[in-house]
Amino acid sequence: MLDEILTFAVSHIQLITAGLMFAAVFLELVHIGQTRRINKRLHRAGKWLQRYLSVVLSEDTYEEPEPAQAADDPEDEAELSAANMLQSRQEENMRTVLAQKKQRRNEELLDTVLQEIFD
Repeated sequence: MLDEILTFAVSHIQLITAGLMFAAVFLELVHIGQTRRINKRLHRAGKWLQRYLSVVLSEDTYEEPEPAQAADDPEDEAELSAANMLQSRQEENMRTVLAQKKQRRNEELLDTVLQEIFD
């Protein structure tokens, strides 16, 4: 039985070698295709990550200069103080809202990046 198998293999060695070489070439082409697909995904993920980092690292602070206080009258100072307190509260509320919006946007972008990476 073993003699028959060896005789058959030796007589068809060129055909067996050609088949193995064809299989190796086919597997190498599959490997190249998979590597190319992975590189495309990594490239897209890198772009998304770059966009995320540029959003996160950029400073979106809009600071306005303080108005000059040139009032000498105590009533004007009281009105100005009350106006400044109101403006300060409004600015603080706006900053809080902007920070929450920025955090939501960053979380959404991070979710998108992570989904793109792991899909």
